[in-house]
Amino acid sequence: SFLNPADNEGKSHLLVSLYLHSKEIIMRMLQNFTIRIVLLVILGIFGLLWSGVGLFSVYSLSKVADGNEVDRQLVTQMTLLSQGNDQYFRFVTRLGRAMETKAAGGSVDFAPVQQALDNMAKKLNAFSSWQALLDQGVTPQMQAATQGSAEAYRQQANNVTPGLSRAFGTATEQFNNAANDMLDHTRVMVDSQTRVTRAIIIVAMVLGLLILLFTDRYLVTMLVKPLAAIREHFRKIAQGDLSQPIDDFGRNCVGQVVPLLRAMQDSLREAVSSIRNGSENIWRGASEISSGNNDLSSR
Repeated sequence: SFLNPADNEGKSHLLVSLYLHSKEIIMRMLQNFTIRIVLLVILGIFGLLWSGVGLFSVYSLSKVADGNEVDRQLVTQMTLLSQGNDQYFRFVTRLGRAMETKAAGGSVDFAPVQQALDNMAKKLNAFSSWQALLDQGVTPQMQAATQGSAEAYRQQANNVTPGLSRAFGTATEQFNNAANDMLDHTRVMVDSQTRVTRAIIIVAMVLGLLILLFTDRYLVTMLVKPLAAIREHFRKIAQGDLSQPIDDFGRNCVGQVVPLLRAMQDSLREAVSSIRNGSENIWRGASEISSGNNDLSSR
């Protein structure tokens, strides 16, 4: 169901009334504190707010940097693993081609095969599962090929190296899966930290604007308006009107001036009253003297 305009207007008036009432209560409470203390508290809250935002931002950036470092290490290891696998397949291909050439009675150059083996060892030396394939598989297979034992080469190439290669492939797949999981976790963490940091900064900006608005209203209520009222009161006193009262503004900096102004006004009122009474007495005495002189002259 839709609310009619009268209901919406009534709710708006209620919210405005609650806001004004709350503002009046808060300002009445703050009247008893000096402006310096209130401003220091406001600045302290503002400073703590943005200090907290800054510390959390530094913490978030630190976590993101740690996650990026882990990602870089994983990417580096995955790159080395891919390059090592490429060198392994080059080794197998070149060695098989060399053994075919040797079986056909041709001249064999094992230098490219040895180069692929050395490159493979450099790329994969950080992986423990590769060590078994190197020590028990490809190295004895290379030795059998270079030493001229065809039967030993076939035995090693068909029965030993394939099993070790499958085990290394399984370990490689497990490593890639674990690395992908860690990369996904890092991405989720970075996205989460980014969202939280962005939300905290937005909330801090809104709170900062509210603090700025509150500070403006506080200064207007506790400093600008009271000083304007005191200035207007002095103007009336300068015009000779000593009958107007002045309201209290609490015990803050401006409010402490009001009792002194009221005392000054009372003193001026008493002085004017004394002068007026003295003037009346002088006028009355002068009138009596003038009347006496007239009586004497008539005689």
